[in-house]
Order: sequence, then structure tokens, then C-alpha cells
Amino acid sequence: MTESPAHRAGPDESADLLEVEGLTVTFPTTRGPVDVVRDNTFTLRNNETLGIVGESGSGKSMTALAVMGLLPRGARTSGSIRFRGTELLGRPDAELRRLRGNAMSMVFQDPLSSLNPYYTVGLQIAEVYRCHRGGSRRAARRMAIDALGRVGIPDPAERVDRYPHQFSGGQRQRIMIAMALICEPALLIADEPTTALDVTVQSQILELLAELKRQTGTGMLFITHDLAVIATIAQRVLVMRDGEQLEYADTERVFSAPRHPYTRMLLESIPRIDDELAAPGVVSPTARPARPTDPAPAQEEVR
Repeated sequence: MTESPAHRAGPDESADLLEVEGLTVTFPTTRGPVDVVRDNTFTLRNNETLGIVGESGSGKSMTALAVMGLLPRGARTSGSIRFRGTELLGRPDAELRRLRGNAMSMVFQDPLSSLNPYYTVGLQIAEVYRCHRGGSRRAARRMAIDALGRVGIPDPAERVDRYPHQFSGGQRQRIMIAMALICEPALLIADEPTTALDVTVQSQILELLAELKRQTGTGMLFITHDLAVIATIAQRVLVMRDGEQLEYADTERVFSAPRHPYTRMLLESIPRIDDELAAPGVVSPTARPARPTDPAPAQEEVR
């Protein structure tokens, strides 16, 4: 693939890729407004993976949808979301559409419901490319075949003309990744992309995402409820519960010395083998986190 204009130039290449400050997402209800995300602040650097972890209802997916400008109708947002130094909140939808699928993309949890059953996967991938880059149908088809090959779909030139139901669950998720990356975005948001897959396929998808990130330099927000997954893919971790940011630090620090009781509870819920089997100095989700003897001092990263 050729280098995209989104990668060659941006509003502020010296800034962090993504800067979120004081993000609050509010929905109206019959009992009054409810904050589903409250005062979240984090950054994502270029070529970094930030894992956002929490149980269902913690607000992690709403945070991602707010970044993409895809919140349901009626949602109100406040705070700041800057992508390459440019404020996204309050931008016209037409401007956000030019970014989505191009400079920033998202992979959703259920690929079968995200793919259109009436069109071949090749047409759907090519549509994303033509929408943002133009070009002929033939050129877009070649790009779709190349994208399928990059994500490990066997015989992509033949399978490009198949429909979503003709692929396995893991292959459909690979197709969604191909679609998300065809324009080589600077930012990829993966919203629980492995939750519906078995453990073997899950491992393959994680390896694929890590390899593609190394090749393209894409920054990634990886959303999951599984801390074991975070341990393998993320450089930093943001822990959420009930819409609030509880802990935000390097992955190694979170696993070796979690400071918030909820983070320790999540770590202790992971099935583990005998601690003595863990290799010395290796950060692993099977290793029991250290408990500080004294309360942790107040810091911005722990709430």
C-alpha cells in the first residue's frame, strides 16, 4: 500500500496522536441525565497500544465511540478530544466522516453484524478505499485482495468474491481488520475484537494486530474486559469502572504493583497456576500482584 496523506502530514505531527481530557458522556433519562463516562483523561502516543479494561458497563466502549464521533443520538459530550492536535468535539459530521475509515478506524466486537450479508467482502473493503482515496473499481479490488492477503486470508484473489457467511468467525474478524487498515489509519480502535472467538483464534488475531501495528506504525486503543489479553498487547493500561477512570499507568507497573483495589480484584480474578512456576522478572497475568503494605500516595493516575 502507498503511504497515505493522513500519515505524511497532519495538523500537529509533534503532538501525541490522541489526547483526551476531562471527557464526560451524558445521556438523558426519565430520571434525569446520567453520566456513562465521567472526567476521563488519557493520551495515546504514535505506535503505542493503550489497553482500556473494565467489566461490562464500565464505559470503555462509550469512550471509544466518543473518540470516533459515533455516539447514539441524544448523547452529550464535554471535555476535549484532540487527534493530532486538532479538536474533534464539536466538529461537523462531514469532517468526522472524512476521518473515519481513513485517518482513524474501528474494529467492532461482532464482525458478522458489522458486515453486510448482501455484498461480497471484496466490495465492502473496496468501498472504504474508494470512498476516501478514489480510484477505479479495478484498482480498489486489487487493494482489497492485497488487504485480505496481509491479514492472512488464504487465496485472497478467489475469496475476495465470497460473502460474509462463507467465512469462519476468526476469518470474518480478519476481514474487519483488513477493512479498517486498508487506508493505513494513524489510529485504530479495537473494541473487544477477540471476545467472541475461541482461545486459539484469539491468539492469532492478537498476533496479527501486533504485527500490523509494527508494520504501519499505527497507534491502537484496545478495549477488553480481559487483563490477560492486555498483558500481551498493551504498553499502557487504563482501568475503568462505572464510567470512571480508576488507574492509568504502564502495563508492567499495573500488573506488578496495582494501586487501586478494583485493579487488584480484577487481577486476582484471573485463573493462575502456582506462583512458583512464574519466571523471575516476567510480568504475567498468572503472577499474583504485589500488595503495598502502606496506602499508595495520592497520584493523578489512580482515582
